[in-house]
Amino acid sequence: MSLLTGDTHTPRHYLLVPPEATPNGPLHLGHIGGPFLWSDMIARHLRVRGDLPLVITGSDVYESYVALKAHAEDSTPGEVAASYGQRIQDDLAALRIGVDAFIVPDQQPWREQFEQEVAASIERLTARGAVLTRSERVPHCPASDRWVVGGWLRGRCPECGAGIASYFCEECSAHFLPESVVEPRPLLDEGPLTWREISSLFLRLPDRDLLDATLVDLGVADRYRATVARFLERDGQTVRLSAPQTWGLPLPGPEPDVPRALFPYAGIFMFARLAGAVHGRLSGTGVNAFDPDSGVTTITTLGVDNVIPTLVSIVGTSLLHGDMKPYDRCLINNFYRLAGRKFSTSARHAIWAADVAASPAIGVDTVRYHLAGADLESGAASFETADFLRTANATLADGLGKRIDAAWSRLPEGPPQAPVPAVADLLESLLAEQSAALDAARVSTRRAVAALDRWCADDAVAHAAEDGAYWWLKGLSLLAFPVMPDLAELVWQRLGGTGEPRAAAFLARTQAHRDRPAPGFGRVSAADLDACLPDTLRPGADA
Repeated sequence: MSLLTGDTHTPRHYLLVPPEATPNGPLHLGHIGGPFLWSDMIARHLRVRGDLPLVITGSDVYESYVALKAHAEDSTPGEVAASYGQRIQDDLAALRIGVDAFIVPDQQPWREQFEQEVAASIERLTARGAVLTRSERVPHCPASDRWVVGGWLRGRCPECGAGIASYFCEECSAHFLPESVVEPRPLLDEGPLTWREISSLFLRLPDRDLLDATLVDLGVADRYRATVARFLERDGQTVRLSAPQTWGLPLPGPEPDVPRALFPYAGIFMFARLAGAVHGRLSGTGVNAFDPDSGVTTITTLGVDNVIPTLVSIVGTSLLHGDMKPYDRCLINNFYRLAGRKFSTSARHAIWAADVAASPAIGVDTVRYHLAGADLESGAASFETADFLRTANATLADGLGKRIDAAWSRLPEGPPQAPVPAVADLLESLLAEQSAALDAARVSTRRAVAALDRWCADDAVAHAAEDGAYWWLKGLSLLAFPVMPDLAELVWQRLGGTGEPRAAAFLARTQAHRDRPAPGFGRVSAADLDACLPDTLRPGADA
């Protein structure tokens, strides 16, 4: 099959669902560098190839951290969710992360649709015997009448002993009940805790062998399957459906003095189903993407901290639903760190997406290229200032930028001659390498970048007979589009193309606009980058 002719390629529908961001702060490069960049790169490559991807995400408005932020800012959770939710959308756009629909569950028109999906899902799961009522012990502060759960709870992980907030551990990915927390204490000093026994809703999970077999089919790595197995063994084949929270979608409960709200980690199952329905409307298929016979490839991208919510609450619950396929792919990335430490919104140890996007010296394409070069599928990576400056200056400004300038000077005055077969063959093979890196059960953005780098470094293509510089630049736009979309679109359009780069339009011999300047990269100084660094990393600061 030749992508460059498009004759035999039948477009396929894809739904990509990166995680709902918690609207308690803006996005930083730790957020962008994993699931958001992954989903965007996959979608852009699929469009180059001629497929039909849609990216749908939203705002995790009912997380307890939204209420916590509202307390800190003397505001309301709804106001905090609305303000930071808009900033999140702006941050995604600034880093050229494409989103086709952004669902905000507490705002119309999404609120009604989300509530209908929650009600329908719980009704169906209840009818199938999957909803359980169980007693549990939960900490409560009588002085403030606060239920100390979610982000209000601190302590140590019962699995690895690391410090935790809420119900999960970022070090080992374990999730647990509040009563399992070691040395529990409240976030705020509001008085002593008492433990109250309350009634909560849980979902009975499918047979663990069935769930594990499904995860094997999805290509989930052994280490994440082991995390799921430990969770199931500790919590008795159940996952939380409700929590005693006042901020959230209310569910009926038997105790008038105990609030009961949909637990956010269960809510992501209903969110996924809503995203599937939205895909059906936007794509024109008319069916939910999660219908067993939809013909839509469904993909979610997630960080290691969302392993249990995704693999248990979504994949596991889909097996209970009875009329829903699980995600076709669950693509998990390790954490992206900043100078060896975890990105942290609360500690202000972060490089904010809006700051790098607004910098007159630091291009968005440069940031994306650098982030995409990290191998987060295999392990954690760290943003280091020296590495970034080397990427910006040696690799891009002094490397690729100068190659583009040289090729631009050799563009033909009229329409180009057809490319020599070796050029088209190499491009086909590198596009296939990007497909293997991005359209697969295991994603490697580093390998996708490597395919681009190989094309960029191939002098034989740029100096080939029959207008090699033209075809080198045009191939560059196809391979660069998932990684550096601004550069790719500029090159494509200044070579006479329209819209976004498409493989099927590669062989069209459009006339280049030689009068327009060659796209390129500016050099980035240490001072340019320092302006975007947190106080913890600026010269003279105590790291």
